[in-house]
Amino acid sequence: MQNVKKQKLIFEKYIFSIVDSYYFSKYEKSFGIAVSGGPDSMLLLHIINKWVKKKNKTLKVFTFNHNLRSESINEALLVKKACKKLKCDFLKIDWKKKPNTAIMEKARTARYSEISNICKQFGIKTLFLGHHADDIAETVSMRLLKSSDIEGLCPIFKVRQLFNIKLFRPLLEIKKNQILELNQIYKISFIQDTSNYNKKYLRARVRKILANEIELKNKLIKASELFCKLRFLTNKFIKLNLINHIMYKKEGYLIINRNIFKLYPEYMLINFLKYSLSRIGNKNYPPQTKLLKQIYISEKKKINFSLALSGCIIKVNNNKIFIIREFSNISKNKIYINQYEKIAWDNRFLITNNTKLKLEILPLGKVMSCPEYKKNFIKNKKNIKKIPYKVRITLPVIKTLEGLVFIPHLSIYELNNSIINIKLDTIDFYNKKYDNIF
Repeated sequence: MQNVKKQKLIFEKYIFSIVDSYYFSKYEKSFGIAVSGGPDSMLLLHIINKWVKKKNKTLKVFTFNHNLRSESINEALLVKKACKKLKCDFLKIDWKKKPNTAIMEKARTARYSEISNICKQFGIKTLFLGHHADDIAETVSMRLLKSSDIEGLCPIFKVRQLFNIKLFRPLLEIKKNQILELNQIYKISFIQDTSNYNKKYLRARVRKILANEIELKNKLIKASELFCKLRFLTNKFIKLNLINHIMYKKEGYLIINRNIFKLYPEYMLINFLKYSLSRIGNKNYPPQTKLLKQIYISEKKKINFSLALSGCIIKVNNNKIFIIREFSNISKNKIYINQYEKIAWDNRFLITNNTKLKLEILPLGKVMSCPEYKKNFIKNKKNIKKIPYKVRITLPVIKTLEGLVFIPHLSIYELNNSIINIKLDTIDFYNKKYDNIF
């Protein structure tokens, strides 16, 4: 009994020290945790619940029901029962729009996207996840089979910004067998996901092989650590050096000097293109490396071209590469900003509303043809023509509910005195949201 108590204390102290080592754990008051009902997330739930109680914080537990397996109902009930016992809030989210293809990948994206949206409603900025060391080994193996680059071999971050929320994985250095032992020590009930052993999925096949190859698994985990260090150093070099070859315009688009392709190796340039496209296109995940290699090859051949990729338009012309936000990807990006509120619009512009008015923000391309604004556009023709059309239509229009508009990039000011209380800033090209990509 004494030994069990000691094991618990050692493990809790270890996890608490990891959580406490991040500055946000001190200042944030509310946290979320995604719990599936499996051994990993159920263990994390019990430990993090102790941590929030100790720190006088609150915890919201989310179970995402994919509705893909009959067992999912029982899993959700198990989590709900555990939450009742632990006295923490529980919320089940049902996946309603299921796709016909790439189900596993889309399920993961939907899970993070929907949970993060609900977290935002509750003022939660950090979501705990139960990923562990074995997940790293499995993912690295899968990426190697797919001939992944260095980014792919550094697959899981302890803390990662995604879908406008921090994903926090405190168990990332804990192995699966340790987790199962700890579940026994804590007497935690859980349900094993049967899809984890379904051989039609690559991860399940990899998992089975690695279960009998402990040394290989350990080496894969170690290799991933080294790849992550290499990635960090490489990306630091890119940030420091490639900045001299780009212009990020106040209108939210990027111009790259074409000579950059003569100065740096393929890996660095593809890495930089990944970041640039994710950044301008406001994507959580970068485009596939094989697509970017095609751009690299075309560029090396000095071919001028234009294509749409990852929410952007890439235009290569003479000595310049333009990366512009694609209008079709933001045509429905209409949001409201309340009085005294600050928002990031399309992750390119920061808009601060210090007025008493409720404002509407939408892309210029949505109002260009509206008759009520035609006069303004004719009057400001010179300013308008200075900005390329494909850039122009992606710029934000700030509009009152009465129809008065403020378009700072075109020097259109219908809001009169109110405009001094509305601030628009271009968000820096190197944005922390994309640290996981770059």
